[in-house]
Amino acid sequence: MEPMLDLDVPPDAESGLVDRFRRRRFGVLPMAVAVLLAMASAAAATHVVEDRQRRASEQAEVSLTTLVGRSGSVSGDSRTMTIEGSLAVANSGPLPVVVEEVRGSAGGLTFLSTASATIRPGVDWILVTVTASCAEGISGQPLPAVLKVRTADGQARVTSSLMIVQGTPWATTHEQICRPVTQAGR
Repeated sequence: MEPMLDLDVPPDAESGLVDRFRRRRFGVLPMAVAVLLAMASAAAATHVVEDRQRRASEQAEVSLTTLVGRSGSVSGDSRTMTIEGSLAVANSGPLPVVVEEVRGSAGGLTFLSTASATIRPGVDWILVTVTASCAEGISGQPLPAVLKVRTADGQARVTSSLMIVQGTPWATTHEQICRPVTQAGR
């Protein structure tokens, strides 16, 4: 017997709906996977870009504070005194910086250091040569310290910090060395 097809009977509505749904589901699943992959890729790319920007910002950051340190060897004559002293440099940035030069001048006092020093986050000391005029004395005004530095990104930068010298070991040494000269002149 040959199978017959009855054209008067409508096709099973329920089985056609299930077949259509299965066909569509196979089309929706790859689309959903593609959308999820695209979203995950975009999120990862955004994270990578933000991380690079954060690292670049950290590498360029310079946040230094200077404070007068100890007095070392002292020499002087009737007009000037010279101290081999130290300067405390506080690095509050996230990465080390290389200080290539520190200099400052105000009134009769100047100081200079050209020795390169790597300052990690925290406090470190830099040796400086301080020269002061006995005639002018040391001003009570803050002294600007200009620092030439190289940041973690390799760029040379200049920053400055104000320091108080009055009442520090430098000022005390100046007073001890220059007082006899000042009193002899009276």
